[in-house]
Amino acid sequence: MKFIRDTVILQWGSFWDLGLSFVASIIYARLLGVGTYGDYALIFAFASLVNLFINWGTGYAILTLLATAYAKNDRQEIKDIVTYYFKISLVIFGTIGAVAVIWAPFLSQLLYHNPVIGQLARLIIISYFCQIFFSLLTSLLQVMRKIKYLTIAENVNKFFSVALPVTLVLLGFGLPGIAWGYLVSIVGSMVFAVQVYRHFARRNELVPHFRDVLKNFGRVKLSRYLGYGFVMAADNNIANSFGLWPVMILGYLASPSDVANLKIALAYLALPNVFLGPIARLLLVQLPKAKVAGSEHLKANFYKTSAVSGLSYIIIAGIFLVIAPFLIRLFYGREFSSSINMVYPLGLSVIFSGFTIGIGSLYRTINKNIYGIAINLFVMASGFFAFLIWSHWLEPVPAVIALVIYWAWFAALGHFIYLRNYLKKLS
Repeated sequence: MKFIRDTVILQWGSFWDLGLSFVASIIYARLLGVGTYGDYALIFAFASLVNLFINWGTGYAILTLLATAYAKNDRQEIKDIVTYYFKISLVIFGTIGAVAVIWAPFLSQLLYHNPVIGQLARLIIISYFCQIFFSLLTSLLQVMRKIKYLTIAENVNKFFSVALPVTLVLLGFGLPGIAWGYLVSIVGSMVFAVQVYRHFARRNELVPHFRDVLKNFGRVKLSRYLGYGFVMAADNNIANSFGLWPVMILGYLASPSDVANLKIALAYLALPNVFLGPIARLLLVQLPKAKVAGSEHLKANFYKTSAVSGLSYIIIAGIFLVIAPFLIRLFYGREFSSSINMVYPLGLSVIFSGFTIGIGSLYRTINKNIYGIAINLFVMASGFFAFLIWSHWLEPVPAVIALVIYWAWFAALGHFIYLRNYLKKLS
């Protein structure tokens, strides 16, 4: 019942997040136009590509590690985990992050013949570093099961990260306004996160003060948690790249308007995910606790959650597909009508997403991320190979859509076969 109550609280926060993102996308699309909106999509896609190399799994790793340490009331372990989080973040952004910021315009010129994309992507990459403070706060609140505080903090952060860029676009600053507005809002969330964290550090003896973390820098070696976090990073980054590569490939092969329409179609199909996000986040903490209770409890939690989420999502996604022509034309305008033609075939790639909601959490819980990575790598590589073949007969847009569908179906099938066999052995 507590899991259901926390899910409902997070659900309302997700609706707020969805509403703000939806409004922002409409304003951007209406004011920027289909071509410039495509450049906007490429800016964030390029920054996300860089993030694959600077994200070493610190966020997911500390969430799982903190959940275990907090359950044991191990104050020293919690302090070591937080210290590692800051230490590895400084190392990553001081090396790979710095190189990416310097070379971003050159790389975007090479890929898209437009250095401005890289210049503005620099600001988004810098914001990723500033987000480490807010990410730590949300992980801590999630572990402490302060779900109300978590929802409020994320809603405040989301509001400013949308309101400021949108305001600058409305004032006529265009793409630079979006990038600068996003960076400034993230810096503000960093200040907010530091103050809230200090509040909990004063009230909860298990939460280490920043001064204690700084003193602990020399004691904690990066190798202590690096292997665990790096495996989780590889798993997470490969999974995220399934959604990133289609935009990147189409940006190289087609026009910005095609990229814009694909972006709208993918964003529209992501709307039903608002019902799944809170469940996925809570499973990151719930499944490790279920494992402690026993293998039967773990299997029951995973199968029940997957079944309910999967059936519910089919109904919700079906409704969104039916009303797609009306909503897209109403909110984005006829300029983006081509997105409607993409939504229906792409719908095949997401219709069963609800059944896969707990896969990532289960892999982390049973510490079998390496098998998830192997499955994803095989599916991704085979998809690229198939794409090279059918792209000779298909235009870029249908070829990319076919790639998205291929990846979604075969990845889900591979993971379910492996996890089903693994859970059978636990009986």
